[in-house]
Amino acid sequence: MIRECCDVAVLGAGFAGSLTALLLNRIGRRVVLVDCGTHPRFAIGESSTPLADLTLRRLAEQYSLPRLLPLTRYGDWKRSHPELVCGLKRGFSYFGHRSGEEFSTDERHSRELLVAASSSDADADTHWLRADVDAFFYQEAASDSICCLDRLALEPVSRAPWVWTGQRNGVPVEIQAEFIIDATGPAAPAARAVGARLITAGFETCSRSIFAHVDGLARWEQILAELGIARGDYPFRCDAAAVHHLLDEGWMWQLPFDNGVTSVGLLLTSEQSSLPADEEWSQVVSRYPSLRRQFATSRVVAPEDGWRSTGWLQRRWSVCAGEDWALLPSTAGTIDPLHSTGIAHTLSGVSRLADVLLASSDHRERSSRLAAYSDQIVDELCWIDMLVEGCYASLPNFRLWSAWCMLYFAAATSTEHGRGVTES
Repeated sequence: MIRECCDVAVLGAGFAGSLTALLLNRIGRRVVLVDCGTHPRFAIGESSTPLADLTLRRLAEQYSLPRLLPLTRYGDWKRSHPELVCGLKRGFSYFGHRSGEEFSTDERHSRELLVAASSSDADADTHWLRADVDAFFYQEAASDSICCLDRLALEPVSRAPWVWTGQRNGVPVEIQAEFIIDATGPAAPAARAVGARLITAGFETCSRSIFAHVDGLARWEQILAELGIARGDYPFRCDAAAVHHLLDEGWMWQLPFDNGVTSVGLLLTSEQSSLPADEEWSQVVSRYPSLRRQFATSRVVAPEDGWRSTGWLQRRWSVCAGEDWALLPSTAGTIDPLHSTGIAHTLSGVSRLADVLLASSDHRERSSRLAAYSDQIVDELCWIDMLVEGCYASLPNFRLWSAWCMLYFAAATSTEHGRGVTES
């Protein structure tokens, strides 16, 4: 039998769980990092933002993790970690489509919106190929002498202290921990263990998704050129961005990576279809001639089983932390991929939890700060829900969609400047 006693057990070894383990290890906590799967593996939630990069940069500097610093700027990433696939993200681009018609616009760009997030490619944000990036963070944790146990599914046995048991390669494993951090995403075993309530109704936003990684996808800039649409006054190449195509049914994301692969997904507001995911994808794309032509030579390369589809995405737990447990934001809830909030929100949660566990030696103080953390995460999910739903409610009015997007960008920019974001 394998027995491990620790101060903190982190469940889930994606980038967020692995980073949390690294930070806690650097402040002297005994940490065990557990994952039921292995790396590398397919995942979405791939688009970084200035706020995400600012947070990761501060954490890397504060906790002396220099190998993470290059991941906060595209130019540094390409120089320092060329083995990790990423994509160039200069900002956000939006294109409004009409069903049954080729994409069209006018000299006032009435159906285009490009929002710059950086002034150069070198200082730009990135799209993360999560299979590479998650594996990198996990390896960094293992290299930092953290006890890392993959291929281990755990079940809670008792609490105060926590005891979780399972089997790894046929060998019984017991983990005893004073504190549990859940970074598993929707699985959320810690939330279930404490009896938290899963909320799946009452959201402003109602959306579901179909997604995959494809290669052979024509760049949208090429399609615009074929249509004779001028791009000379764009602030950046429109594909060097989180690309959004607004449709009658919802919207599509396109995140191009430097290896020729593109992450693509549809967000739909209709009820679940009886069609297989690949057929529904093709059915929607076929209604938009310009998109149909863009995807004509594309093929799915990940995940191995092809297109994936979801039910309604919206979920959150009624409470996100207690005296001996906490959920990272990616486990605490999900709203929608719109506005690329996922990485930034999760990194913010990692930072706040590390601060709580570093600064709070008094039990009462720590419990109070954890309760505040829980309330903050719930409030933030509600704010994201409102900002996202406003965009959906505006469809298919592109001008109104753009106005709603500006509310998000105003909030994001205000937060960035409040935390001292600067270009260097």
